Amino acid sequence: MKLFGTTVLAFLMLGTFAYAADARFDDLYDNTLVYTSPKHVITKVFVQKDGTWTSTSTDGKMAHGTWAPLGDFVCVYDATMPKTKPDCSEAVAHKVGDKWTEPGAKKGTLDQVTILVGR
Repeated sequence: MKLFGTTVLAFLMLGTFAYAADARFDDLYDNTLVYTSPKHVITKVFVQKDGTWTSTSTDGKMAHGTWAPLGDFVCVYDATMPKTKPDCSEAVAHKVGDKWTEPGAKKGTLDQVTILVGR
C-alpha cells in the first residue's frame, strides 16, 4: 500500500493540466487500483485526473488525498493523516490487468496490486 499505506503526503500544488498531460496515469482514471495486503485486506483506490484520490478498504477504513507527478516520480498525500510527509516513488506506467507488488504499510511486507476495469 505504498500508494497510501504508510500513506502519504503534504502536497504540491500543480495545475490540472499537469495531470492531463501525463499519459502514464491514463489507465487509472476510469478504473480501480486494487491493493491486497498480506492479511488479505483489500483497498480500492479511485484516482481522479484532477490530482485527487479516494479509497475504501474491506477493514472499513476510508481515505482521500491528492497526488501529482514530479518528473520521474509520483507523490501522494493522505489528507486523513495530515502530519505525514508526501510519499514519493518512481512513476511506473501500468495498464488494466497488470499485476505487481509494492511495499506494504508494515515494514518488510509487500502488497499485491492490480488495475481492474471500471469503478
